[in-house]
This record gives sequence, C-alpha cells and structure tokens, in this order.
Amino acid sequence: MELVNDLSWYDKNITPITRAYKNFVKEMKNTSPEQWFKDGERKFSGQEKKFIAIYQFKNKAKMAHSVNTHPYSINELIGNSFQEKFRNMTAKYAVEVLNNYDDDKILQFVDNKRNTIVRIDNPSDRHNLLFDLWAKEFQNRTDLSSGLDNRQIEERMVYHYHKYERTENNFNIEVNQLIKDSPESRKSTRDLDWEENNLGFEDLFFEEDFDENLVPASGLPQGWIWREYADGSGSLISPSENSYYSYDLQTQEYRLPDGRGWRTLRDHYDHPQTLFDFRIFAEQNLKEKAAKNDLSPKLSEEEKKDLLNYRTFMKENEFKLEKLQITENQRAAYAQKTEFGTTDDDYSLTKQQLDQIPDVLDGHQLSKNDKYALVFGLLEKQEYGESYELLGNGEILKNYLNEDNLPSFKILTINDIKFNNQNSNIMETTKEFNQVQYLKDQMKYLGFGEDEKLHKDLEKGIKSKKNEFEIKSSSDKALPGNKVDFILKFNKTQSGGVFLNSYHAKLTNDKNEEMSHNFPVNRENTFTAKEAVNLLEGRSVKIEFLNPKTDQKEPAFVRFDFSEPKTEKGNYKFQNFYKNYGIDTAEIVEKSNLVFDKPEYKDSTIKSLEKGNIVKVKIKENEQMVEAKAVLNPQYKNLNLYDQDMTRINTNKPLQGMEDERGHDKANVKEQSIKR
Repeated sequence: MELVNDLSWYDKNITPITRAYKNFVKEMKNTSPEQWFKDGERKFSGQEKKFIAIYQFKNKAKMAHSVNTHPYSINELIGNSFQEKFRNMTAKYAVEVLNNYDDDKILQFVDNKRNTIVRIDNPSDRHNLLFDLWAKEFQNRTDLSSGLDNRQIEERMVYHYHKYERTENNFNIEVNQLIKDSPESRKSTRDLDWEENNLGFEDLFFEEDFDENLVPASGLPQGWIWREYADGSGSLISPSENSYYSYDLQTQEYRLPDGRGWRTLRDHYDHPQTLFDFRIFAEQNLKEKAAKNDLSPKLSEEEKKDLLNYRTFMKENEFKLEKLQITENQRAAYAQKTEFGTTDDDYSLTKQQLDQIPDVLDGHQLSKNDKYALVFGLLEKQEYGESYELLGNGEILKNYLNEDNLPSFKILTINDIKFNNQNSNIMETTKEFNQVQYLKDQMKYLGFGEDEKLHKDLEKGIKSKKNEFEIKSSSDKALPGNKVDFILKFNKTQSGGVFLNSYHAKLTNDKNEEMSHNFPVNRENTFTAKEAVNLLEGRSVKIEFLNPKTDQKEPAFVRFDFSEPKTEKGNYKFQNFYKNYGIDTAEIVEKSNLVFDKPEYKDSTIKSLEKGNIVKVKIKENEQMVEAKAVLNPQYKNLNLYDQDMTRINTNKPLQGMEDERGHDKANVKEQSIKR
C-alpha cells in the first residue's frame, strides 16, 4: 500500500473532493471487511491504493480525538426530551455552533470532561456561557484562542458580557451562575480592567478564525457561500447572511428553508448522503424555488433577481454529454484494465462516442487518454491543481482550489469547451458560442472581477465601431498606501471576434511614485491581476515557461528588476530563478520553523507563497506562539518574515543546511524575457 507520507499536495487537497474518491470511500464503508478484501485475495489498483492512503491521512486527526481535546456536546430540546445534535466538539467548534444557533432553541451544553451540564433557555444564558468559555482560555489555552493574545481574548469576553447584560435586562431575568466548578476564576476575570470605554463592536474580530471554512457556491450567483464545519457538515449562506440549507453528517440530518426544522436522511436512499451531493441538491432546489420565493427566510428582491437571471443564463449556456450511451460492458472492461492492467473485453469508445467529447476542456487540449479518463472516471490535471468529473446528468464538474486555497467546484458551460472538427451534429448540441460571456468569464478568472460597471464597459466597447477599445479597473489587493490601476486592452478581428490581448498595470505608492508594466494575455499562460500586483510590489511569482532548448515546460521564479532600465516597450526586465537554481519551497518552509494548526495548512501556505502572496503564519519564539507575515525570497532561499505592521523581523541569512548551495547559484540567475 502507498504510504501516507508519499501523498502529494494534489492528493491531499484535490482528490478528496472528487466523486471518484467519495464513491470509493462510500463503498468501502458499506461493505464488510471480508467482502471488501475478498478474504485477502483482492488486488487493489494504483488509484485504489492512493484512495486508501488518502482516507488514512484524512482520518488520522479524527482518530486522535479524545475527551481532552473534544470534550463538548450540545443537546436540543425536541418535544419533551433533549436530543444530541453535536458531539465531540473542540472549544472553537462549540463556540461557533453556539454563535450561530437560533435564539428560540432550548439547549443543554455538556462538558464531558468535567461531567457538567448547562441549560440554555434564552440568549442571556448563551452569552453568559460564551463569556465563561472565553474566560477559561486564561487558565488553559485551547484551539479557541489559537493565535490570539490576552488582549484579543479579553475583547471577546467583553463582547459576550455586554450582550449578556443587555439581554438579561431585556428579559428581566435573574443572573444565574452557569458553570459552578470554578467561581473564583469567574470573579477574577470579571474584575480585570476591560477598558470598556475604548471598545466598540467594530473593534471585535471574529471572522478570521473561520475564513478557511467559507466555500463559494459552485452553481449560484456570486455572494452565496457554503459554511463548512470541521466534521464535514455545512450550511448555505446568502449574500444577506441568512442560512437556507443545513446538513449534519454526524446525525445524517438536513434542514430545508421551509420552517419544518431538521429531518433525518437515514433509510432514505433517494436523498443525498454526502455533503457534496447535498450541495448539488440544495443549489438546484434553491433556484427552482426562487421564483415563488416560498422560503424561510424570504429572499431579498435583489437575491431573487440574481438567482432567476443566473438560472436563465446557465440554461442557455449549459453543456451536457447526454448521448454517449456508454455500455455496462465498456465500463466493466475499463475498470478491469485499470485494476489489473489488462482485460479480455473491449472498452474502446466508438468514433461517434469520441466525437461527442470536447477536444478542449477548460483550456486543456484533451488527448485520447484524457477523454477515456473523463468518461470512465476522473480526469486529473495535477500540474494545474484541477480535476474533472462527468456527472450522471451529463454535466462536467470541475474541482479546484480557489485563490484562497479553498476547495471549489464549477459546472462547465459551452463557453468552457471547444471542438476541433465542429461538425454540424455537435454544434447543434453545444449551441452558438457566446463571445460576451466568454470575455466576462476571462476577466473574472484573471482577477479583474465581475461588477456591473466592468460588464457594461465591455458591452459598450464591443458595440462600438472602433477596432480597439480599453476598459479601466483597479485592485484592492495591494498593500496599504499602494494603489493599483489596470487598463484592459481589447482588439477586434475582421470576422467579428473580440479578444483581450493585454493589460497595463500601474502601481502608485504613498510617495506618489509610479511603477507600471504591460502584461500580455493568452489562453495558456497569463499573469493574473493579483500576480501583477505582487510583481509590482517587488515579490517573486512562480510560473511555467516553455524552454526553447528542450521544448518542455519548466518552472521558474520571476520578479521585476527595478534596478535595470525598462525595455523599449516600457516593461521591466525579469530576474529569473530557474529549476537548477534549486528552490524548494517546501524545504524552505520546513526549515523556517513555522507552526501549523492543521497539516493541510502547510500545503496551502506553500502554494500561496509561490504565488507571491503575503501569507499569515505562526512562528515559535521564546517558547511562545507569535503571529507574523511571510514572503518567499527565492534569491536567498528563505522567507522574509514581518510583524503585523510589515516591519522586517529577520535577515537574509541563509537557512541552516542551504548555505553550501550558494556557490553555483549565481550562474543560474539570469535577466531576460520570459514569455508567459
């Protein structure tokens, strides 16, 4: 079997969100060990061995759960008895659940470590309990206060104490001491100097702890997000921050926006059984109900309008592979070939079947093997961190990580596919190419956004009689004091095509100094708007370029050389650090003594550093955890570390174990033009 330590970043982050992996795990859980292993005679394919290793990796943390680290449970009064709703929760997860629970619910908060039960009848009780949970962090730090200093803990306590006092007065109820095991600690924390007059609600900070759990909805307009929890449960949140659909994997229950509360999924096999399935079901259900708006709570008029417009657009631009007619014999033969490396049966796709499959998918030119992988299971593009699945209804689902390194999904449309032969039968099924929507999507994925003004400027330029036109945009991703403006340049062809050829980026700092560069745009390799900001602010970005000597794509880190004069086209020269320079971001991170709350955070940090981003990190200094910001420095093969005010706190001294590599490095650093 493949060792867990051999798993790649792609294996740990992309593969687990694919349907192939989830179906494998579901089958494994629902099959007895004797049948699963075929009495020890089963031979697992390479892909199945990898799935097992991933499953072991993802469950390693869950297996380590104990009453010491996950002591809390929450029961809800349903009818005349309390029923368990959440179990084995950490302090951080418990506080998040309490913060999001409906005020009219009567709860029991169970501390299994101390064997105590606290009854919550009203908001006052809840805030009193939350105050106590934060107060306990002074005595025993948990994941609740991870990365926070004492001052930040006090701020959260002040917030809940004020809410407790306010709700207590509103309900005119008597103050009750909820947790009786340590009254002295309650008194000592309440007697602290809170500096209440200096605090306002805007000073309190909650969202940062949970940003990593917010995932954009794949089949809904911008602003709809899925809030995920540590146990795999989730809820759909609207742009106005209302919760519409919820799902609990532990209890196998779900809640719809119809006011009927929680319902069980057990023994209802026609209902979704995984969070992924529930997402698809919920998003489709929401779009179907948007017109009548028979939801609780009601959609706002703007939300309703956006959903109806989005539904219309997706219907007009949908792409489905509905007529492939893959036989069971073909599927069985392909599975046998994958598992054992050989098969006596024929799994070959007919010419008619192959012609129905796009030649270009989301910018990827598909080989014959790629088409087989897509039709029979999973098409993986590991170098891009993307995978594609053919769903049961014929739609193609893209799995990827967004710019914040969070799992994301997207249903591909006709704007994401292309056929080289363009025969009439295929064109009838794919409908006419939508030029305007393609350009809108292109601007979105390059990081220029999708606001209404940008789209109106695009449509105005397309309708104009000029062969060239420009659109202005800006970025909010720059450092404080820096302003970045973009000019997107479009060209028209004689046949009516419109193309985004390049964009001009200009950074103006707080000294009114300007730096600018022209970035070409092409289908294969283009710097995103965020990468352009990173380059103009002096940071390095990892790219792939075509090496003319080998005719192969190779990685390199590039940055602008501000010390050299610009080229005739007004561009900076690149300083390039090639593959043989020996930059290993994972090794640099490992030797920088960073501390990660979860193993997967390390992989996300590495990817973000390679994009040139300023990344929030934690470092251990004098036996204490300190928050800092890190920037990858490829030239010195280390991390530049800064405090919260972006003041440098380390030097360019080589990391231990990497000093001897410097002798030959300079020969591998060159200044030249890399086309991307």
